[in-house]
Amino acid sequence: MTSQHKITVGISGRFPVFIEADAAAFGQVFADMADEEQVHVFRAMIEAMKAHQMQWDHISIALEQPENRDVRDTLRNVLFPTTEG
Repeated sequence: MTSQHKITVGISGRFPVFIEADAAAFGQVFADMADEEQVHVFRAMIEAMKAHQMQWDHISIALEQPENRDVRDTLRNVLFPTTEG
């Protein structure tokens, strides 16, 4: 059984590129990428966010909410594992 994920990309004169994807669709596309491609996506996200530094604060605040702490903890543990020794 295969699942279909829809990501819509629109280009118009008012906006350079508009991409519409639900979280599941984006997650599946991301999961299907090779590890180096995933790193490139993270790098592009960080570059794009440089103009919006305050958004990092909003993301941090959202990740501290009880309903989002599992996401924060998973990201921390997977991306930045602690080494005991």
